[in-house]
Amino acid sequence: MNCIALTGISRQVLKDLMTNRLRTIEIRSPQNFFTIRAALPGDRIFLTEATFTDVVAGTSGLIALVKEVQTMTHRTVQSSDYYYEEIESQAARVQLQLQGLGRARRIVSFEPGQPLTLEVDEVRHCSAR
Repeated sequence: MNCIALTGISRQVLKDLMTNRLRTIEIRSPQNFFTIRAALPGDRIFLTEATFTDVVAGTSGLIALVKEVQTMTHRTVQSSDYYYEEIESQAARVQLQLQGLGRARRIVSFEPGQPLTLEVDEVRHCSAR
């Protein structure tokens, strides 16, 4: 199956998703933000701790179902007598439900600023290699 991928996800978040099977995570990295913006509720998504540039065929991770997506803007204002600085950043929150384990078969699309798309095989049992 083809899935878009969230990369660089911490081991603790992946472990939490495996334990609780339902988890809401906040995405701030630009690459993952573009990926989440392309996801719709009901889509399957591949999560891995490998970074965007380190994903290759054979990369393992989790397959999750997107339950809900929210985007939000954070605004921070800092000022003193000499300057006024206003910073806006965007983040996304996505609620995921664990579907199973997966392994990337091949990279379908690898374009900066676009979602990383992978062909993913669901791993139903452990296989020694």
